[in-house]
Amino acid sequence: MLRAALKRDRFSHFITSNDVLPATVLSYAPKQMNRLKIDAFHAVTQWNVPALHPCYLHVMSFPLHLMLMLDKGFPFSLLGLVHISNEIMQSRPISADEDCVFCCYFGNLKLHPKGYTFSIHTEVRVKNQLCWSSVSTYLYRRAHTGYQALLDKEAYAEPDSQTSPASEFVTANQADNGIREEKTVAIEQSWLLEPALGRQYARVSGDYNPIHLTKISARLFGFKRAIAHGMWSKSRCLSAIEHIETGIFNQAFETGVQFSKPALLPSNVIFLANLNKKIGCDEQGANKLHINFLLSGAGGGTPHLSGKLHTI
Repeated sequence: MLRAALKRDRFSHFITSNDVLPATVLSYAPKQMNRLKIDAFHAVTQWNVPALHPCYLHVMSFPLHLMLMLDKGFPFSLLGLVHISNEIMQSRPISADEDCVFCCYFGNLKLHPKGYTFSIHTEVRVKNQLCWSSVSTYLYRRAHTGYQALLDKEAYAEPDSQTSPASEFVTANQADNGIREEKTVAIEQSWLLEPALGRQYARVSGDYNPIHLTKISARLFGFKRAIAHGMWSKSRCLSAIEHIETGIFNQAFETGVQFSKPALLPSNVIFLANLNKKIGCDEQGANKLHINFLLSGAGGGTPHLSGKLHTI
């Protein structure tokens, strides 16, 4: 983490949108997973299922993400990067005793009205079968000079994506020709985010970004107080969905979230979810779930996080 804090900006080497990030591919095959760390992560995110939390595999891949961004060919300093979205696809539950192989690499560098975005792709295989994958997209804030024509908001490229959640929802709805029953449920919960949450999640995730730790360290980066990790927010939302719809993560699924506004610590937040369940909607009579969810401040306004999840 010290190397991450000290890494300097080398943006002068990346002037146009045609530049590419290092083609490095990093792989890692842990001999075994640390069950104490897993249990600690599950406790902080309130996950009560024997299989690994889908977001824990992101945590396990985080050291590889850091190694990619510490590459000399990576142009940005790590402090100040903004995590703006995360997508996960999981084909089946993964257990702690399985032999997983992690693989991480960069996606494309793209223009954004507020700077540049880049993505890190992660794949997890068990016995050579792809079981889990993710795309995390980050924003590097920087004014564009000399390339104003590229800043047309209608033309700038969206972050990398495994799939388009919106198009997947349309496709799924169009394919539901054998629906026997359809149910829609709206859920609202109030959560208290404790002052120590950022430090608790840092210990179980290895992400010790100062903006999450204390009021003093967060103020150095322009925040009034420490803020919650975006991936804690996503993890906690998925845990809440599992509590509401037990067994949903036994199925293959895709989920994507956008991180829009920091959640200050401490604070009260509201979790909202709309579950649309189509029962017996394919030839095998399997159910399909489509869920829209968000996490917002108690006073409303711009949500901290908004996302979608659908079973495949």
